[in-house]
Amino acid sequence: MFHRDLLSITRPRPSDVEGLVYAGGIEENGVIISGEARSPQTGEIYPIKNGYLDLLKERTGANNLANLANFLPGAGRAYEPLWRIHSLNLLTGESFPNEREVELISRLVGLERGGRYLDLGCSSGLYARRLSLALGRRGEVVGIDISPSMLREAARRACKAGAPISLARADAENLPFSDSSFSGVVCGGTLNELGDAARALRESRRVLEPGGRFAVMGILKAQTSPPALGLQRFLSSGGLRFFETGEIRSLLSHAGYTLDTLSVHGTVFFAAAIRR
Repeated sequence: MFHRDLLSITRPRPSDVEGLVYAGGIEENGVIISGEARSPQTGEIYPIKNGYLDLLKERTGANNLANLANFLPGAGRAYEPLWRIHSLNLLTGESFPNEREVELISRLVGLERGGRYLDLGCSSGLYARRLSLALGRRGEVVGIDISPSMLREAARRACKAGAPISLARADAENLPFSDSSFSGVVCGGTLNELGDAARALRESRRVLEPGGRFAVMGILKAQTSPPALGLQRFLSSGGLRFFETGEIRSLLSHAGYTLDTLSVHGTVFFAAAIRR
C-alpha cells in the first residue's frame, strides 16, 4: 500500500528530477493497493504489490549477513513476537516495553508538530504504525526496508491496526525521496545494521526539511560484561556495528545535525538531532 500523493516526492535514482507517476492498478481513497508506478525520466516501471512499492526490484540492498538474515522465510512474522517485544528489556536491564520506547521516540522526533515522517529500516512497522495512529489526520508516515518479508508483515500489521502507512522497499543509504520532503525521520536499531551509517545519516538529513528532527534508538558497545562483549564480537563478524557515545555525536555532527538529546539505558541509546 502506498499513498498516491507520495509518488511526486519518490525518486528512485539520484538523477531523477521528477517523481513517479501512477501507471494504473487498484486504488482506494488515494491509496494504491496494487498496481504500478512509472518514472517519467526512464520509463522504468515499479510494482506495488504485497503491501509495498518495490523500488529495488531485483537488487537485494543487503551488504552484510545481518541484512540477509531479514530475508529468511518467516523473518517478518517472527520479528516482533520473538524479539522486538523483549529486546529493550534485555538490552537495558530494566522494564522497557514497546509503548515506552515509541512514546520516547515520538517525543524526540517532535511528532506533536504533525507533518510527514519517515521510518528508516521499519522492519515489521512498529514505529511506523504507532506514529501513524498517533498522528491521525495531522500527518502521514512512510516506512522503508530492504526485506520483502518484513514489509509484508508491516503491511499486515498496519492493516490490522488501521494505521494508514505507506511502505516502500528501498535502501536507507540511497533514499528515494526528494530533498526536504519530511518533517522528521525515525530509526529503531537499523543504524547498527548499515554498512555505511554515515551515508545513511547524510541521506536522512537531505530529505529532512530545515529544522526537521531525527530520532534514533541504537545499541552501544558493551563496556564491562564479558558475555556481552563476546556476543557483540560475534555479531560484528556478521556486519553489525556497535557504537561509542562519542561516535554517535561525531556521526550526527558530520552529517549536518545539531545534537539535541542523548540518553543511555544499559547498552541502548536514544538520540535526537536537528537538521542544521
